[in-house]
Amino acid sequence: MSQPQISYEFFPPHTKAGITKLVETAQVLAATDPAYFSVTYGAGGSTRTRTYETVVKLME
Repeated sequence: MSQPQISYEFFPPHTKAGITKLVETAQVLAATDPAYFSVTYGAGGSTRTRTYETVVKLME
C-alpha cells in the first residue's frame, strides 16, 4: 500500500506583510515534505496578479 501524501493550499495574501508571513509559514510546512503547495486563484476577490506574485515568492 502506498503512503498518503499531503499538500497545502494557500490563498493569495492582500498585503506584502501577508506574503512575507505566507512564505515563512510555507518554510515551516516544508518540513512535513508535502507533495506540493498550491495557490487558489480568484479566492476572496484576489486577482491573477496577486496569485502569480504569491507563486513566484513561494518558488524563490
